Amino acid sequence: MHVRFQGGTTHSLTVSLPKNACETWQTNPEIVAEIDRLLAEYTETEIATQLNERGLRSGKGREFTHRLVGNVRRGYHLKSRYSRLREAGLLTAAEMAADLGVCQTTVHAWHHHGLLRGHAYNAKEQYLYDPVEHDRPIKQQGHKRSERSPFTPIVTHRIKEAQDEA
Repeated sequence: MHVRFQGGTTHSLTVSLPKNACETWQTNPEIVAEIDRLLAEYTETEIATQLNERGLRSGKGREFTHRLVGNVRRGYHLKSRYSRLREAGLLTAAEMAADLGVCQTTVHAWHHHGLLRGHAYNAKEQYLYDPVEHDRPIKQQGHKRSERSPFTPIVTHRIKEAQDEA
C-alpha cells in the first residue's frame, strides 16, 4: 500500500489482505469438532443447548440454535444423527413394526411405555429403535402394558349364566 501525505511525502506499507466476510464468520474448528462428537449421542436441539450452556458462540457471535447446528453440520459435511444411528443398526418404526408383526402406532406406544428402546434423531421426537432379539413384546389386548407378562393365559371354557325369573 502506498500512502501520500499532504506535504508530498510518500510512504510504502506492506499489509496482508483482509479476510473475506465468510472467512471471518466461520465457526471455530474446535466447536465443529465438538458438534461432530456430540452428534453421536444428541439431537441438534440438544447440542445447541449444551453449546450455549458452555458459553460457546457461532462465528458471528450468536447463540446456537438447532438450525445453526444443522447448517454447521451440512457446511462441514458431518454425518447426520440419523445416518449415524442407521449405520449402528437401528431400525425405523416401519421396520420395527414389520419385524414384530404389529402396526407403527403400536411401536410408538410400546416405546412410550418403555417396552422398546428408541433414540431420538431430530427435534420432532422421531425415533430409531434398537433391534429386539429376546423378550420381544407381544400384543395382549385387555391387559395393562405395565402388567404384561410374556405369555397370555388361555381360557378354554367360559360359563355364561343367566337368571330367569318368571
